[in-house]
Amino acid sequence: MIGSIVGVGVFGIPFAFAQSGPALGALILLGLAALLTLMQLMYAEVALHTQGTHRLAGYVRAYLGTQWGQFAAIALAFGLWGSMVAYMIVGGSFLHAIFSSSMGGSSFWYALLLAGLACAFIYRGIQFIAKLEIVIVSVLLFLFAFIMFDALPHVSFANLAGVDWKLALLPYGVSLFALGGMGVIPEMKAVLGQKYEHHLPRAVITAMTAITVLYLLFGLIVVAALGPHTTEMAFDGLVLVLGDTFRVVAALLGSITVLSIFTLVGIELTNTLRYDVHLSKKLAVSLSVGIPVLLYTFGVRELVDVLSFVGSVFGGVLGIIVVCMYEKMRERLPNRKHICLNIPKAVRYGIAAVFASGIFLSLF
Repeated sequence: MIGSIVGVGVFGIPFAFAQSGPALGALILLGLAALLTLMQLMYAEVALHTQGTHRLAGYVRAYLGTQWGQFAAIALAFGLWGSMVAYMIVGGSFLHAIFSSSMGGSSFWYALLLAGLACAFIYRGIQFIAKLEIVIVSVLLFLFAFIMFDALPHVSFANLAGVDWKLALLPYGVSLFALGGMGVIPEMKAVLGQKYEHHLPRAVITAMTAITVLYLLFGLIVVAALGPHTTEMAFDGLVLVLGDTFRVVAALLGSITVLSIFTLVGIELTNTLRYDVHLSKKLAVSLSVGIPVLLYTFGVRELVDVLSFVGSVFGGVLGIIVVCMYEKMRERLPNRKHICLNIPKAVRYGIAAVFASGIFLSLF
């Protein structure tokens, strides 16, 4: 779960914090983390009480009907495609930082190279990648520890003061994107298998807690180190302060991590297209990777804009769908045993209201 969720969204968090005010950004991040943890537990409850092999659209179809299932598949696909574009933006920048001095070329071509490598891994499937995740997550955690410790000597707590109410909601979409990852629940259930699937709720809570702490520390330390010089992609601003050694090490570790997460998201989308839309494996893989490549090629390359829009709109839509699906499951199976949490109706409606408000504000 950590490997699927922690990704390029974290590089937009410091900029969002710096624009709105670090304290306000941190409060928004913590509030969203609590809501998304509850939503993940609702989705996990649905997955554990539903027979058969499904992904999000399949679960929605089972409880809300065919049309809602199709709508969920479309929303999930666009959300994941947006995520993959963001991974290409950051991954291309990382690879460019490593190889441009010796091989030349622009970030554009390195982003396409990253997508090509990921396509080969996506075709291999989840079990192949799952075996590598312990290594990848370890590299990922080391990357963020390396960045934070390297930035600590440059920290000034004066940079953490102030609030800009005009940009108060900027951290909402970015944080929602960074914390999102609903589609990973079925993959977690598949990896655990029937023997260990009862550990799914504990895995959700542990992972979401670790991710939230990581994001909070990373966002605050980078803003404290860079202050008003915090860039849209935190890496760029840190290179100016921390130097070339940081640039090479962080870019190398970041490239490996982004490749892994791009692959996991691609597998998630491929499986949705295979199991819920019933496409062939080759066509599903081609669509999963081909659409973000086309979007990137035709100019969708502004990181924070991508993160904010995808998080607020598509993340919000999927959050509301999960709440509705959980509600319908409770009506159909009123006497089932709770494996996760018994979440009160007022809390469920509150979560849906937050997501609806975020969608409205982002669009209008």
